[in-house]
Amino acid sequence: MHNPIQAVHTYMAAINTLDADAYAACFTDNAEIHEPVGAPPARGRDGARAFMGQFAPLIDRIYIRAGKLHLAGDQVAFTWALEATGKNGRTAFADGIDIMHFSADGRIDRIQGHWDAASFAMALNA
Repeated sequence: MHNPIQAVHTYMAAINTLDADAYAACFTDNAEIHEPVGAPPARGRDGARAFMGQFAPLIDRIYIRAGKLHLAGDQVAFTWALEATGKNGRTAFADGIDIMHFSADGRIDRIQGHWDAASFAMALNA
């Protein structure tokens, strides 16, 4: 039996270290990554690496923390907040709500991120 709560913490740790391989390992081969909801979804581990790859070159340090996690079957919903320092020295903040669906092996099969990724990236690029 997998532990979805531990999976969320593993996911957060991968973001905090900007480790694209550890981030990608959190997902199934066929995962749907809606980050944010409304954007074209990334697919699978390669899509996860690409998603991380668009932010990692801009960021010097990042810290993301989860709020209260709500577990329901094979899904977890939670709020989160992050602060990042860009390579340009600027600080960017973001917060949102993620809903994760897990496969039987405990990897993320689908994630829906409700947040403003464009404003976050713009703050790091300014």
